[in-house]
Amino acid sequence: MRLSKAKLIKLLKPRLESLRYVEFKDSRSGFQGLFVKKVNTDFYLSLGLTIHRYYDSAFTGDFYLSKNTIIGATWGDIPGDSYKRPGFLLTKDERSIYYTDEINVEGSYNICWDGNNADSIDDFLKVIETTEPRFINQIDLFNKIEHSKEIAILSNHAKAVKNIIATNKIEGSYSFYLSKK
Repeated sequence: MRLSKAKLIKLLKPRLESLRYVEFKDSRSGFQGLFVKKVNTDFYLSLGLTIHRYYDSAFTGDFYLSKNTIIGATWGDIPGDSYKRPGFLLTKDERSIYYTDEINVEGSYNICWDGNNADSIDDFLKVIETTEPRFINQIDLFNKIEHSKEIAILSNHAKAVKNIIATNKIEGSYSFYLSKK
């Protein structure tokens, strides 16, 4: 059965919430689910979910560490290491248990899970629990992000928008719309 964005979020949301992730309604990034958690006062960890385009029920996830919640920003001096799939954070032995089908080929770091299989979903969530600390315990990565001029610009823009909303007492739901040129 084809895995939909709504089904994937419904399957993962309760467990991801127990790991302190919050679902972000996102129509801009291209992910089929976006969850974010605050790591400390200045940093956010995003987890973007992607449904495989060729295999009906396969999905994977991407971690992104930043001082803002825009997932996948890696231009300019923003470190590319701030964006990583969980398979890259597993040991060779940990990865080897997933090389059992046509999707996950031996030696690949890019691992997919089956959204129609409860055991596979549990495996995905265990991998997130295992790899998240490995990802966010990279002091060098935090330092690179902290010293990024591009991240500072993005963070300052986000703070300015929050300030405008707060000082003008604007209420309601907000969306980002790309300009049409």
